[in-house]
Amino acid sequence: MHWEALLLLAALCLHSPSVALALTIPNLDGLAPKIYAQRLNYRIAVGSQETPFQFKDLHVELGSNNINPKTFSTGIHDIALLQNPFYINWRGKQNVALEKGGWELIWSEKSPHGFLVCGFVSPEKVKRTKDAFLDAGRFFMYHRVWTEETLALERERRLKIQEEVAEKLKDRDAYFQKLADEKENMGSKVMSYAKAAKSMNDFYTSGYEESLFVPFYDTQVLKIDENCIVSTRGLVYKTNDNGEAIKIGDSKVEFLERTD
Repeated sequence: MHWEALLLLAALCLHSPSVALALTIPNLDGLAPKIYAQRLNYRIAVGSQETPFQFKDLHVELGSNNINPKTFSTGIHDIALLQNPFYINWRGKQNVALEKGGWELIWSEKSPHGFLVCGFVSPEKVKRTKDAFLDAGRFFMYHRVWTEETLALERERRLKIQEEVAEKLKDRDAYFQKLADEKENMGSKVMSYAKAAKSMNDFYTSGYEESLFVPFYDTQVLKIDENCIVSTRGLVYKTNDNGEAIKIGDSKVEFLERTD
């Protein structure tokens, strides 16, 4: 199994802005058994947001066989594919055959969140239209994971960032109004433009986009354990021929009801 791409993506996704706190990450070796046998239902959308190519009902069970032990990780484990996903085209329901699956939970020692990662291989290109397709090869679904403590802290941080951003955008709008005011002299307009530009720079460096990945509501997470609370919202990645990580879509996950 070629899991080098997974290591690359782990490094990419864990390098993200986070609150500076003295955090102790969970004992991942002890956490892993609590994840074993969890059954999940994934929904994936790849391609453009305007006309996404959607795959539904990817049913999996997270296995206990540790294929590749690693630091800051539960190690890569096997995964049982209970049901292949499907998509709909003009011919009706079409199943997508996937293979060589695996999962792991990764968590940087300096991050308030980790990632539950599931990966599969599509042995061939799956195409609905010219612009809606999933390339052959391995893809990965990344969903953020928090403890109860770090999720509470991150929610507080998101509220604080949103309050700060609202003030910055209010200032920006006031400066833009001065720019449009014909009564303002050129010197005043130059100053207003500089201040508006600074407000926008403050917005872009505020961590606002990053904070949107923190769910406000408990309906937006799956609680596997007090140290493993998974976001239902995730991202889908693949690697290109140069080994670079490329975001190709979004994913949603929910618990899969057991019938046995």
